[in-house]
Amino acid sequence: MNQKLTKLALAIYDCGAFKDKSKSPEGKGFRLKLHEQHPDAPLSPVYLNLRTPDNPKPGPLTREILAQIGQLMLDWIDEAGPSYNLVAGVPNAGDPFTDAFMAAAIDSGRRSIRFLRLGKQTADDGKRQILGIQSGVYTAGEWVLVIDDLITKADSKLEAIRVLEQTGLEIAGVIVLVDREQGGADELRKAGYPFFALFTLTELLDTLVASGRINEATCQEIKDYLATA
Repeated sequence: MNQKLTKLALAIYDCGAFKDKSKSPEGKGFRLKLHEQHPDAPLSPVYLNLRTPDNPKPGPLTREILAQIGQLMLDWIDEAGPSYNLVAGVPNAGDPFTDAFMAAAIDSGRRSIRFLRLGKQTADDGKRQILGIQSGVYTAGEWVLVIDDLITKADSKLEAIRVLEQTGLEIAGVIVLVDREQGGADELRKAGYPFFALFTLTELLDTLVASGRINEATCQEIKDYLATA
C-alpha cells in the first residue's frame, strides 16, 4: 500500500475499529451479516467496527478518519476512471462514507456530483430491507457510484443496486474501504459491476504486522480463516 493508505490502515487500528478474536464474545469469534443468510458459517476471528460514535450502534471512527477515507475514495475513483454524476451509500453503514466522499468532491470543486439517500426498514421477519430513494434529484439513465464500508458477501450491495436500477439508473461501480476477500467482490464483478476497494483485509493485516500492531500468529489465524471461508 502507498503511504496514505498505510497511514489510514494504522489509524483504523489505533482508534479501535480492528478487533481480533480475543475481543469477541467468549473469545470464540464474531458473527457477521453473512450469518443471516449462512448461519452455519464459521465465526470470524476478526471484526471491523467501521461506525461513528453517533451511529445507533456506536463505533470509533472519527471525523478525521472519515475525511481521509472520503478523499482517498475520491482519488481512487478519479484514477480508475468510471463515469458518474451521482453517488449513493448502502444504508446505513455506507452513508457516513458517502457523506465524506461528497465533502471531498465539493472541496475539490466538483459540485455537479449529487447524493442519493436510500431508505431502510425492518421487515416482518426481522431482517433489514433497503427501500427506494428517500432523497436526491436524478434522471433515468444517469450513472451512480455505490459506496459502502466493506464487503464480505455481496448481498446488501446487490440489493442496493436492484433498487437503483429499478429507477432507471445505471451503475458506474461499487467502492468500499475494505474487501474482506470472502467472495463479495467476485460476485459483483461476475454480475458485471466494476468493483473497487481501498485495500483488502490481507493488505490491512500485513500492514498491521509490519507496524507491530498485531503478531504473526493472529495474522495467520485470520488468513487461514479467509482461505476457507
